[in-house]
Amino acid sequence: MILLRNLIFFIFSVFFFGITASLCAQTQGDWQTHYEKSGHLETPRYSATIDYCQRLDAASDWVQYQSFGKSPQGRDLPLVIVDKNGNFTPEAVRKSGNVIMLAQSCIHSGESDGKDASLMLMRELVITRDLADLLDHVTILFIPIFNVDGHEMFGPYNRLNQNGPKEMGFRATAQNYNLNRDFLKAESPEMQAWLKLYNRWLPDFLADNHVTNGADHQYVMTYGIETNVNVAAPLREWTTDVMEPFLVEAMSKDNQLTAPYFSMNRRPAIGNGVKIEPYSPRYSTGYGAVQNRIFYLVETHALKDYKTRVTANYLLMKHMLALLNKERKSLLSANRTSDALTRELPGSYLPLDLTMDMTDTTMAPFAGIEYEETFSEISNSERVVYNGKPVTMEIPYFKKSVVTDSAKIPYAYIIPPQWALQIERLGWHDVKIHRLSEAVSLEVESYRFNNVSWRRQSFEGQLLAEFSVAPLTETRMYPAGSAVIIMNQRTNRVIAHLLEPHAPDSYVKWGYWNTIFERKEYGEDYVLETIAREMLAENPELQKEFDQYLADNPGAAQNRWARLYFFYARTPYWESRTNLYPVGKIMTEQSLPLDGIDGK
Repeated sequence: MILLRNLIFFIFSVFFFGITASLCAQTQGDWQTHYEKSGHLETPRYSATIDYCQRLDAASDWVQYQSFGKSPQGRDLPLVIVDKNGNFTPEAVRKSGNVIMLAQSCIHSGESDGKDASLMLMRELVITRDLADLLDHVTILFIPIFNVDGHEMFGPYNRLNQNGPKEMGFRATAQNYNLNRDFLKAESPEMQAWLKLYNRWLPDFLADNHVTNGADHQYVMTYGIETNVNVAAPLREWTTDVMEPFLVEAMSKDNQLTAPYFSMNRRPAIGNGVKIEPYSPRYSTGYGAVQNRIFYLVETHALKDYKTRVTANYLLMKHMLALLNKERKSLLSANRTSDALTRELPGSYLPLDLTMDMTDTTMAPFAGIEYEETFSEISNSERVVYNGKPVTMEIPYFKKSVVTDSAKIPYAYIIPPQWALQIERLGWHDVKIHRLSEAVSLEVESYRFNNVSWRRQSFEGQLLAEFSVAPLTETRMYPAGSAVIIMNQRTNRVIAHLLEPHAPDSYVKWGYWNTIFERKEYGEDYVLETIAREMLAENPELQKEFDQYLADNPGAAQNRWARLYFFYARTPYWESRTNLYPVGKIMTEQSLPLDGIDGK
C-alpha cells in the first residue's frame, strides 16, 4: 500500500512538474520577440509591435501602454511607460525623484534596430526582471515606432544601403515628411503630438535610435551629441566629462566599437577626412540643445548585419540606464542649472548658427576598411572599392565649429495679433505668451530684409527663404491682442531660434513670413517715366545716385522696371512696410498692459 501510494505520488509529481515546466517554457517562449523568433532576421509589423507592448502592460504592474496621438492615417502613436513603482504620470515621477528617459525608435521607420532592442530591453526589465535594478532611479518612456504610417509602407526595398532586416518601413511619413527635420517647425501631426508629450513629461534624457549610411568602417555604432557653445555650459560639461566617457568605456568593455557621428569631408574616400558637425534645431540633437536637454543620437552602422546592430543598440540603452541611475543627481542638477541660466539670457548674446572651421584639423586614428580608389566611367569620377580588410588609418578630423550668427536677447518679443499661425506654433513648444490688453506705442528693435530669394527646390514642403538683414530701431503701434513673449522662460533658446530671422531654422527661413516680402501696389511705366524726369529736374544730384546704382547693379541696368523702380522707391507712394519684419524686440523691461498667459 505504501509502495502504491509512493508510486502514485511519483507519477503525479512527474506529471505536475512536467506540465509546470512546459508552461514555464511556453511562457518564456511567448515573450520572445518576433525579431528573436525569426533568427534575428526580421522586425515585426505595427500590429505585432503594439500587441507585444500591450501584453507587457497586462503582465506587469510596472508597465502602462498609452497612445500619445494619432497619425494622419489614423494609427495610434504608441507609448510604453515603465516605472517599477507604478508611477505613470509626470507629476508622480517627479515627486519620486526619478530621472525620466525617453527612448524613441523608428522616427525613420526603415531604421528599426532601436524598436527591436527596446522590446527585448523592456522584457528584461519587467518580465524576467534580470535588469530590474536599472529601474531603481529611472522611469522610461519608450516610443517603439514614432513614424507609424511610414512603418507600414513595409517592404524589402526601402533601404538600399542597409543590411537587414528582410523587410522594413519607409523613411518618411504618409505625408512625406522627414520627422527628423521637423522638431522645430513641427508641421507634421506626429511631431505636434510628440511636442505635447515632451512638454508634459519634460524628459531629462533622450535616446533617438537610427541607422546610418555612409562609408564602410569597423564601428558598429556612431553617436551624435551636441557639445558646442550653443549648449548651456552645465549640460555641455556633463555631456563631455560624465556621459561620453562612461558610455564609450561601457561599450568598449562589451567589445562594441563606437565613434562620434561623422560625415565625410570629401566623398567618396574616407582618407579625405571626416567632419563632426554641429546640429541645428530641426534635428533631434539640435532641438535638445535649445531645450537644455541631452538628445543622444544613436546611429548603428547600416552595413553590419541586423543582429549585430540590434545587439549594439540594446547594450547602449542598457548602459544609458546604468549611467542615469549612477549620475541621477548630477544630471538633474545640470538640467535645472541650464534652465535657470537660460531664463537669464536677456541682455546677452546667444549663438544661433555655427559652421565648421575647415582650417582647424587634427590627424587621428580611424578604424576603417581597406579600399582602393579607381576612376569610374559611369559616374565620371573617383570610385571607392572596399576589400573587407580591417585597417586602422590616420585621417584628418575636422571637429571645431565657429559661431557665424548670434543675437542679443531682448526683455521681450512682441508680435501683432494678425500673425496667429506663428504665435500658435510658439505655444506648441511650451512658450508662455501674454497678450496686450490695449494698444501701445513702443520703441522696438527689429530688422529689414534685403536680397530676398527662395531656393528653387522644395525641402520638407517649403521653399526656404534666403536673405540678408539690416537691424533697425523705430517706434511702432501694437494693437490690443498682440502677443508678448517675455524672455524669462526655460524655452528662451527655442524662442530665439524661431523668431530671430537669421537663425538656421527660424520661421522666416522656413517661409512662414513670406507675405512680408510681397509688394501689393505698383506703378505704371508711363506714370513713372514722367515722375522720374520731374524728380531729376528738382534734384540734379539724384542723377549721380542713379548712375551709381546702375554701376553697382549691372542686372538692374538692363531691366527697365528696375530702373523705373529706383525712382518709385524714392516717392511717398512706396510701400515702406515691404521687407520689414513685424516682430519687435523690446530691449528693456517695461510695464505693459498684459492679459493672462494664453491657454491659462
